[in-house]
Amino acid sequence: MKDTAPYPMLRILLGAACTIIILAGVKAASAVLAPLLLSLLLAYAAVPFPKWLMRRFKLRKSAAIVLTAVAVAAFGLYLLLALDLATIRIAAKLPIYEERLANLYQQIDVFLNAHNIAAPSLSVKSVFTPEHLREISRAVLPEAGEIISKGLLIGVLAFLFIIEMAGEIGAEVGPFAERLAYYGSDACSYVTITAKTAGINALINLVFLIVMGVDTPVVWGALYFCLDFIPTLGFVIALLPPTLVTLLMYGWKRALLVAGGLILTNLIVDNVVTPIFMKHAVGISFLEITLSLVGWAFLLGLTGAILAIPLTLALRKFLAKNFDQSEPALNPSG
Repeated sequence: MKDTAPYPMLRILLGAACTIIILAGVKAASAVLAPLLLSLLLAYAAVPFPKWLMRRFKLRKSAAIVLTAVAVAAFGLYLLLALDLATIRIAAKLPIYEERLANLYQQIDVFLNAHNIAAPSLSVKSVFTPEHLREISRAVLPEAGEIISKGLLIGVLAFLFIIEMAGEIGAEVGPFAERLAYYGSDACSYVTITAKTAGINALINLVFLIVMGVDTPVVWGALYFCLDFIPTLGFVIALLPPTLVTLLMYGWKRALLVAGGLILTNLIVDNVVTPIFMKHAVGISFLEITLSLVGWAFLLGLTGAILAIPLTLALRKFLAKNFDQSEPALNPSG
C-alpha cells in the first residue's frame, strides 16, 4: 500500500503540469491558432450547404463546392455594399451628430454646474480637427489592412476545410474529415442553433430599429447577428452603437426606449426561442458558458470569446472519449 499510494497524487501532479504546459503553448501560439480556428468555425457553418446541394440536386462535390463559393462571395459583396452605403450615410450626417453631441455636452455641463461639480472643458470642434482625424487614419488604416489580409487567409482555410469535410454521397470519408466531423459535431450543432436564433433576433431588432427611426438599422442588425456568437458580452457591445446614435439624434428618452426594446427582444429570444432549438441539441450550463468565455478569451483574445462554446464542446467530447478509453489502464486488476 505504501508503494502504490503516491501514484494517484503523482498522476494528478503530472496531469496538472501537462495542462499548464499545453495552455501556455496555446496562449503563445494564439496568433497562429486564432485564424485557423476561426476558419474551422466558418467551415462548420458553411459545410451543410454543399452537402444539401449534393443531396437535394444530386450534384457532384466539385459543382457543390463552386456554388457554395459563389454564394458566399455574393453574400460577402452584399454585406460590403450595404456597409459602404451605410458609411456614406453616416459620413453625410457627421455635422448633425457633431451638433447634437455639442448640445448634449452643454446639457451635461449645465447639470454638473448646477450641482457644483467641475466639468472638464471640452470643445467638440477641437476633437474633430483634421490633425486628429489624420492621426486616427494613420492608426486605423494599418489595422484595416491586417484585418483584410487575415480575413482572406481565414476564407481560404475555411474553403480548404469545406473541401475536406464535404465528401461525395456514398464515398468513404477520410480519417481527417472523420475526426473533424466527430469532434466538431456538437460545435456544428451549436453554430447552427446560434445562427438561427441570432438571425431571428437580428431580424426583430432590424424591424424595431426601422420603426424607431434609428439611422443605418441594417448595419446594427448585421452587427448584432455577428456579435451574437460571443456569449453575453456580444449583446452588450451590439447594444451600444444604436443606443448612442439614437441619443445623438432624438435624445435620452428615445435612447432608453431603444435600449429597453433591444434588451427585451434579447430576453425573449434567449428564454423562449433558444430553448426550443436547444431541446434536442447539446446541453451546456450557464456556468460552463461563463468559465469557457473567461478561459478561452484569456488564451486566444477576441477569437477565444467567439469560439468559447464550440471549443469547450469539442474539448469536452475529446476528454470524454480519451478518459473512457484510458479507464481500464488507470484501474488495473490485481
